[in-house]
Amino acid sequence: MLKKIDKAQVFLEDHLHLFQCPVCSQAFESVNNHQVICRDGHRFDLSKKGTLFLLEKSMKSEYTRDMLLSRQRLAESGLWAPLLDKIQSLIKHPEGVLLDIGCGEGSHSAYLKKNGYKGPIISFDISKEGINLAAASHEDIFFLTADLARSPFASRQYDTLLNILSPSNYSEFDRLMRQGGQVIKVVPNPGYLKELRELQEESKRTYSNVQVVEKFEEHYTHVRKESVVYTFQLPEELVEDFITMTPLGWHIKADFDSIRTKLKEITVDLLILIGESEDSA
Repeated sequence: MLKKIDKAQVFLEDHLHLFQCPVCSQAFESVNNHQVICRDGHRFDLSKKGTLFLLEKSMKSEYTRDMLLSRQRLAESGLWAPLLDKIQSLIKHPEGVLLDIGCGEGSHSAYLKKNGYKGPIISFDISKEGINLAAASHEDIFFLTADLARSPFASRQYDTLLNILSPSNYSEFDRLMRQGGQVIKVVPNPGYLKELRELQEESKRTYSNVQVVEKFEEHYTHVRKESVVYTFQLPEELVEDFITMTPLGWHIKADFDSIRTKLKEITVDLLILIGESEDSA
């Protein structure tokens, strides 16, 4: 059985056309001895976990290992399953190349792959800690540390851009998306995690996604919207993980025992925005 680093090298040999150098934006030309090399001679080493670090320098992230592990445990408990099932049904090209933008610890990509996504999945985040955890936990997905603002991905090669609760860069999305491709972006609705919002100070209890939705609609001519709303029964042993996994929980000033009694059921209220390239529709 191939080691992860060797498996990653095989993936890159087969899919090198999907990437470009983050330093000079030239194409990568070869993969030798677990190292990718671009036309201008910039070199990047595969890690033992089979990941690439394609940031010009490390970037500070609020995503600590404890937070990422909490997210992983919540994902494994099924918190996101109804959302991801809906996303899977919306993907037009289930055998195309999917780019998971801001993948965190990789649970969303892993769920899609496990549940039948046929094409290659490439997942990235600026959090090296998140990518290390993702690569250690999941198979059959290529993980790398990268920055959307200086992304190391080749132009017009991606069928699906997946952007779940993560920042966007629409000019970059345009560059990356293949003709006929789609962007699937997930944003909170006002009722998202309302049980946790109710524990916030009053000024932070309300949320509106209007500006985010308007910006998406300004950029894509043909926009489809799908709301996904469900409740999740939160096991008592995962309450602390739930509070740790989201910024909404980081600054709550309340007794933890009282929080535990209030967070038995969680509302997941999300809006899926689907935008297609101008060549589509």
